[in-house]
Amino acid sequence: MPIVVVADPDLRERMRCIRAIAGQTPVSLLGAATWEELDHALEGAQRAELIIYAPSLPGAPEDAIAQLLRRTARLVLAADEGVEVPGAANVTRVTRPIAEETLLLMAHAAGAQSTPLGVNFVPVDFLQMICMSGDSHVLVVSSDSADVGVIEVRRGKVWTAFDALGVGEAAFARLIRPEMRVRVTPAEGSKKERTIFKDLSELLLDSLRRIDEGSVELPPPISSRRLEVALASPEQMAIRIKQLNADARRLLMERSYSEAARVLTDLSALDPASSLVRANLEQLRKLGYPR
Repeated sequence: MPIVVVADPDLRERMRCIRAIAGQTPVSLLGAATWEELDHALEGAQRAELIIYAPSLPGAPEDAIAQLLRRTARLVLAADEGVEVPGAANVTRVTRPIAEETLLLMAHAAGAQSTPLGVNFVPVDFLQMICMSGDSHVLVVSSDSADVGVIEVRRGKVWTAFDALGVGEAAFARLIRPEMRVRVTPAEGSKKERTIFKDLSELLLDSLRRIDEGSVELPPPISSRRLEVALASPEQMAIRIKQLNADARRLLMERSYSEAARVLTDLSALDPASSLVRANLEQLRKLGYPR
């Protein structure tokens, strides 16, 4: 039976992950609270199909990531948002605490053993799992530790793809290149327009053919502002726009024109249809702000 190891020093988080996986997937589970325990578990198991690893694990060596990649088919890094981990540029990363839906997707893949040994999670792995489950998720795609785009799946269908070069099938092809890695978030009621209408099998075949032919560009990093727009739910977007409008009004009243121009620039990306935002920003730019 495939072996999944959850290595996390937090007992509550470790047991939560183990319980979530054990109840719904056909795998054997091991837990580890320290690097010594993890090393011992891997010696006994020889090779784990999946390791969920928190880099805060006590006793971990500097080359922990490299060691683990030699001992598992799939390595997933569970780290707090913004935490940098040496040697993890091309390792699949999820935000800690891990959403239960994400745990189950990863464990089901380990149970199916559908990916060759030595291969980490790539966008195609997650897309196949999510589409088979009929769930709705957003995949944030990264390359060399920089975010490059987003693929959204809604009710088991690939709905849209977005990167710095465009949207739709062309963006999808750029984002599933083999060197890409992903993190998964719930769709959270997205109202994004559908730009992809092919089923997953046809979409993958067409995209992989184009990649093999060398006709697919490598997408550049995407700005944090554009990523925020892509991931936000309508409710979150409305709250953010309201807050930025209040900040802009306050800064203009205080005559902090450079800061006001920066806030209005952010606001114009989130609310491009606002004529008032455009007019204020244009006026400040004519006056030479921001400085």
